[in-house]
Amino acid sequence: MNLTIRFIGKYTSVPFNSLDNIDEIDRANLLSTIITPFFYFGSILLIKYFERNRLVSIIGRALILLFALFVITNGMRVTFFVMHNPRNSLVMYLAALMLVGVFFTFEFYETLFVIFIAATTFMLILPYYQHSLGEQLLNDIVSFVLLVMFFCISRFIFSYRADNYLKLKAIEEKNLQIETASQLKNEILGIVAHDLRNPLAAIKTIAMMMEEDVTMDADNLDSLQMIKTSCDKATSIINDLIETAQNDKDNEFDIEEVELNQYLLKIVDEWVKNKKGQANILFYGTDQPIYTHINLEKMQRVLDNLISNAIKFSGENDHVEIILREVEGLIFIDVKDFGMGIPEKLLPYIFDRFSRASRRGIRGEESIGLGLSIVRQIVRKHGGEIEVHSTEAQGTTFTINMTPVKHSNNISLIK
Repeated sequence: MNLTIRFIGKYTSVPFNSLDNIDEIDRANLLSTIITPFFYFGSILLIKYFERNRLVSIIGRALILLFALFVITNGMRVTFFVMHNPRNSLVMYLAALMLVGVFFTFEFYETLFVIFIAATTFMLILPYYQHSLGEQLLNDIVSFVLLVMFFCISRFIFSYRADNYLKLKAIEEKNLQIETASQLKNEILGIVAHDLRNPLAAIKTIAMMMEEDVTMDADNLDSLQMIKTSCDKATSIINDLIETAQNDKDNEFDIEEVELNQYLLKIVDEWVKNKKGQANILFYGTDQPIYTHINLEKMQRVLDNLISNAIKFSGENDHVEIILREVEGLIFIDVKDFGMGIPEKLLPYIFDRFSRASRRGIRGEESIGLGLSIVRQIVRKHGGEIEVHSTEAQGTTFTINMTPVKHSNNISLIK
């Protein structure tokens, strides 16, 4: 601002020479232009070393106070030099006080210190420009009113910023507590789930050995089968808990380039071969190969979960479709069934952990509501997204979208 004023005075026709006290204005402007860079570079230096030691912090506060007083006295001297009677127009003095009050954050005693220095400076300089004792008194009263306004604005700004600072610190502390609790929960979950698998495996093994006893009657065989089924169900739940904990903890996993037609066809063949469900499973691939980067094990868990859900809510004569397509540079994998569908009111919650949308399957299969939460975790870690569209009594379609890897070869694939 000082440089701009000097430039205008030197290279334009603005009649600065007609102003009263032009020599004093020029000297004050030059002095202000010389002093300002010291504050600027001093602040840069102090910011650089601000957190190193307490002395730098104290010097920084002193620099802020000095700069605030520098701004106020600059506004004050413009008022004195340019105006014949300061109290008739204290615009620059007022502007300087408001500027400091709004943009500077002072402690209570720092505010009083700034007010004391500003009031004292005003009272000491005023007699040189206004010789009437009555006018001096009126000017001092106006200065007092402006300084009271400055005090009120400064305290309001301090309270506002202090309140925001305290809220921010509280949020940071809560976030830290949540993160710590989440990590602890995942660690405990992983340890407990891992330690539960061993006794379950032992129980299942004993049950299988007892089944080989030729003297076992039908009722006992049914009981052993229930034990094995319960062990399998508990193991599945434990695996889901471990998977959830691992996905929360691990930010990355190994990926490799895969041709999706062959990969999906292999998964479908495994389901058909092992007869994991009552519904027929059909796969529709693409004419051209589609490559992308995935973690083979994780993505198979995603597809197994989606296919399992599709079968769970489909009748014996229904079929499940796995459709691979590429549209506008994106890969889409649809897992579509024609079963009972999902009620519209449950759709917003199906990807939640321990979801309220968890339901029994058509054949009484139970769920704890972790499967689809794990699916979304894994898909998002692949940089993709999963969506669902469903109509009751008509079926459900889960759609995964990902980014392909382009290849120049044009090998055709059979659907």
